[in-house]
Amino acid sequence: MKGGFTLVELLLALLLLQIGLLATAGMILLAQRSLVRAELVVRATLEAEAVADSLLGEGALGEGALARPWGELRWEPAEEGGGAVRVVGVSATGLDTLAGVTAWPLRGTFRDPGGS
Repeated sequence: MKGGFTLVELLLALLLLQIGLLATAGMILLAQRSLVRAELVVRATLEAEAVADSLLGEGALGEGALARPWGELRWEPAEEGGGAVRVVGVSATGLDTLAGVTAWPLRGTFRDPGGS
C-alpha cells in the first residue's frame, strides 16, 4: 500500500480552501466600502465647515442648498440661535447624513499677540 491522500481528503481540503478564499474576498469588499464611506464623510465635513464659515463671514443666515458631486450641502439657521448656522452634508441618495456642522459667529475682537 502506498502513502498518499484519498479523494475525500482532497475534496475536503479544496472545500476549506474555497471557503477561506471567499471569506477573504468578502472582507476586501467590505473594507473597500468602508474606505469609500470614510472618504465621503471627510469630504462632506470639510466642505460643510467651509460653507458654514462663508455663510457666517457674509452674514447670510437664511436657508439654502448646494449640490456637490458626492451629494448635497443644506444649511439653515441653527436652533440654538445666537446667529449660528447649521450645515448638513447628505449623500447623493438623500438617505444618509454624512456630516453635520454648527458654527457660531465670533464674539469680540482678537488681538495679535505679537503686535501692538
